Amino acid sequence: MRLRAAAVSLALGLAAIPAVVGAVLVAPHAVFIDHRTRSGQIVLVNNGSEPEEVSIELVFGYPATDSSGNIGIRFIEDPGPEYPSAAGWIRAFPQRLRVLPGQRQVVRLLATPPPELPDGEYWSRLIVTSRGGEVPVATPENAAVRAGVSLITRTVISVTYRKGPLRTGVVLEDFRPSVSGDSLIAWVALRREGNAAYLGSVVFRLLDSGGSERARWETPVAVYYDLNRRFAFPLEGLPAGSYRLALRVSTDREDIPREHVLPAAPIERSAAVEIP
Repeated sequence: MRLRAAAVSLALGLAAIPAVVGAVLVAPHAVFIDHRTRSGQIVLVNNGSEPEEVSIELVFGYPATDSSGNIGIRFIEDPGPEYPSAAGWIRAFPQRLRVLPGQRQVVRLLATPPPELPDGEYWSRLIVTSRGGEVPVATPENAAVRAGVSLITRTVISVTYRKGPLRTGVVLEDFRPSVSGDSLIAWVALRREGNAAYLGSVVFRLLDSGGSERARWETPVAVYYDLNRRFAFPLEGLPAGSYRLALRVSTDREDIPREHVLPAAPIERSAAVEIP
């Protein structure tokens, strides 16, 4: 008996570091293609002990938040002209391959944009699907049927095509911190400006009544369209009292090469928080 299990890893365009998909390492997590070269690449490495059957496809999608403030990838299979999709004219070579244990395989990305493509940034998501070996499932010793699980894993990384002058930025539309139980909740609404995605980070600093920093949290952020995100942080060990939560939104990133990060003016804001 064979069962099929799937694991999905979403890379929200937030990192350029490798990731492990099953036994296959995929790098980088963010690909940038320039209009002058019209090409890029990813590298697959099988760190496991079994061959991996890998397929690659490109689909239009971008990070978005739902009504609860959770972030994920919003896919659009047939994007209209209002979307800056590059999924239809970037191809991977090869699209299907077998990666043997210990093998390193380069997959090239070639772009054939339409003529008279306007200046700007165009997006796609690259989906790497890996089908590995079978993992046995525990069954009674006297069972007549042995069961195994065939693992199917997927990772989704960003592919960005850039042409001509680009600019980006964000406007802070809303910043609302509050306390819920033992967690600090912060709603942050950002509206993107310019003709390119905003790749940066948000830093939260919790300051006590004397201005001393009592806690600090940092997370990457990618704003393609409007984003209304809910952040939750633990308050364990912090005494009751009056605090201020300081927010800084900037293009400071350590996980993406500086040449790929578009500069923008930072935003700073703070608000009062009461911990009961």
